[in-house]
Amino acid sequence: MNRFFITAFCLLCSIVLTFAQKKELKVKFGKISDKEIAMTTYEQDPGAPGVVLFDKADVSNSYNSNQGFVMIFERHFRFKVFKKEAFKLADLAIQHHNNTKVSDIKASSFNMENGVLIESKLEKANIFVEEISKNYRVTKFIVPVVKEGSIVDISYSWSSGGGAGMPGEWVFQRENVPTIWSEFKASVPSFIEFQKMSHGWVPFALTEESSGTDRINGNIEYTVSKMHFVQENVPALKPEEYVYSSKDYLSSINFNIGTVYEIDVIPAGQGYRVVNGIPTPYPNSWEVLGKELLEDVYEKIIKSSRSKDEAANQSAAGKTSVKEKLAAVYEYIGTNYQLESGRESIFMSQSMNDLVKQRKGSPTDLNLLFLNIAKNTGMQAHPVLISTTDHGKVYEFRVNLDYMNRVISAVMLEDSTYILVDAAAFPNPVGLLTAEDLGNQGLMMRAKDDIEWIPLQNKIADKSVVIANFTLDAEGNSKGSVVAYEAGYGGVEMRRAIKSQGNEQAIKSQFKSWLADGELSDLKLTNHDKWNESSVKMEFKMSTTALCNVAGDKIYLSPMLGLGLHENPFKNPARKFNIDLGPVGEAQYNLSFTIPAGYKVEEMPKPVKSFLGENALAYEYLTENNGTTIKINVKFKQKTDSVAVAEYTELQQFFIDMTTKLEQQIVLTKI
Repeated sequence: MNRFFITAFCLLCSIVLTFAQKKELKVKFGKISDKEIAMTTYEQDPGAPGVVLFDKADVSNSYNSNQGFVMIFERHFRFKVFKKEAFKLADLAIQHHNNTKVSDIKASSFNMENGVLIESKLEKANIFVEEISKNYRVTKFIVPVVKEGSIVDISYSWSSGGGAGMPGEWVFQRENVPTIWSEFKASVPSFIEFQKMSHGWVPFALTEESSGTDRINGNIEYTVSKMHFVQENVPALKPEEYVYSSKDYLSSINFNIGTVYEIDVIPAGQGYRVVNGIPTPYPNSWEVLGKELLEDVYEKIIKSSRSKDEAANQSAAGKTSVKEKLAAVYEYIGTNYQLESGRESIFMSQSMNDLVKQRKGSPTDLNLLFLNIAKNTGMQAHPVLISTTDHGKVYEFRVNLDYMNRVISAVMLEDSTYILVDAAAFPNPVGLLTAEDLGNQGLMMRAKDDIEWIPLQNKIADKSVVIANFTLDAEGNSKGSVVAYEAGYGGVEMRRAIKSQGNEQAIKSQFKSWLADGELSDLKLTNHDKWNESSVKMEFKMSTTALCNVAGDKIYLSPMLGLGLHENPFKNPARKFNIDLGPVGEAQYNLSFTIPAGYKVEEMPKPVKSFLGENALAYEYLTENNGTTIKINVKFKQKTDSVAVAEYTELQQFFIDMTTKLEQQIVLTKI
């Protein structure tokens, strides 16, 4: 667990500022102040597209004779729009269980027109409840007449429909938009035990926790835990380079219910008191959610009758092995269905019939179609819930479907191992997910009682190899032969370049530093037109003057020209967040240079090996000189996709050393 998670939350809550008890913000819906009207920018972030004036949540648990204890969540927030980029704050979608009731929705925009503040109210007819599965709904609405200069006021509540509880989290911070005041209050009966975790960098202006009492029908007393948290002047979370998702670092509090006690009522003075009885583990886990989703949503889609796309059902006909079958189905979907990007959800965006008819859909749509066809062609394939890298990491203690946004597939092979497939990844070869699929873990749902976390890993390695043999002459010309391989993501990109640019131009682009003023001949490509092969092989002969620079009786050879990384990507002196490097992989360059007659090596780079951490990153630069031939062997290997911010200085130095080494020249001099 990294430094952004504070497991001993009680330590945080004990640090209460001396003025914290006086922190209070009283607001009423629709009561807009002159100061709010006059704002044209936010002083602490003048370039922000808008500012959240306040965002307040109040959670209570009350008892009624019809439902027993019910959790009620009330929210009121207001924001000011400066630029159109903040319009999206007025577009709300509240995903909830079907036994949760969203109510008391009020939303208005306020705009100055001819010196008069005009209120535009949300009409009930513009509130929509959309069924996304048997057990889940989404309530949507868009605030009317939102434009630059608008003040938008929104409030709503939702109740659990039976059972006391806590929301999964409260987020104090937003990406790109600052927040002046964010507040969370809650009152929770003592028969609920839960954990709290703070996440992020922003200090609390108020942290209060206390115990109190509440009553049922006036004479039955029970103990409650009360909490009150405030953050003020919360800056927008500005992204850094090499961060998959800023969402991983938003300031928030997470809640996870562990145990709920049965209630015993005992006499106490003139009335009664609720005391804790037998403890019951709370069914709030990813395994429980996975079981519910499998029963409610995915099994019906996967086990339904054959899809109406008969050609898809026949795509695996005649194939014998699982790999052959899944490749055929995967290719059919990839070539016959259009991917609609930007529509991420763990639920289908349309019916299966509409998907087949329209021939386009979200990544989850295509993957559930794949699972349906896989089942009907005899494959053992299971849905896997994931969070794409830009959506943020998934942690087992944060149990909320909002943290997942895509379904992919796990297909069992004959040796009982699994291969992960994302139908949205085509034309990646089978075994190579999209890079955005490679989050920290996925939830595989084999059966209702067989839900487990699995690592998200590719079967195909990402690797680049260049093997070149050059002969140099005294005029600075270099002639030779090259054999190169691009596997994994590099192979996919190479095929894409060949398809769009043509064979020769794609190679010239790949080796532009060598061939900008050179000539290419005898080009031979292998697997460039076979999407399911793991690599593309390139063989060619070439001549160039780019590698050598002649000055008097010396030749300056740049052996690594255009190969590898020649500029340190981590130049900022300080950093806040962990560094996401992207998918693991390696590169290897084996170069040989025949020295011109009458020359000898005067100076050449010294061999070096360098590592970061326990070989998380490694490179080596080895040299050999036998008098007539120089050999340069360079290897770079990345074994991790992330480096902790605590190692940032070491990471900087690693890349400074490597890029400096790759720039070094070999000096030849006349004998």
